[in-house]
Amino acid sequence: MTEHQAAWPPEDIELAMDHDSDIDSDSEEIHDAKGNLITDEYVRDAISDVHRAIDEGRVSVPTGRPGRPSLTGESTHSPRVSFRVPEELRERAKARAEQEGKSVSALAREAFEQFLRAG
Repeated sequence: MTEHQAAWPPEDIELAMDHDSDIDSDSEEIHDAKGNLITDEYVRDAISDVHRAIDEGRVSVPTGRPGRPSLTGESTHSPRVSFRVPEELRERAKARAEQEGKSVSALAREAFEQFLRAG
């Protein structure tokens, strides 16, 4: 097994530790799936590469808010408004949304906007 020498990130590197990872219990050396020795420098280089990838936009950063994309098309979270309705009203909304080729959420947003505009 070889120590990682090339510039980071090498094309053949796979950063994965699992039950198949090579750990030498005598020397406590840990190697990646390609046999490269994982050293402090190796880890620092990996972390630096992740930061570079984020800065360059090659990797998306979780926003901490799972769910659908923003309604504004920007990277901001769209707030949620929820309320309860009788089953019959929900079924009517589902049928109307299907008829118009929309989701119930889109139908409800439009109705809410119309109601507020009518003031």
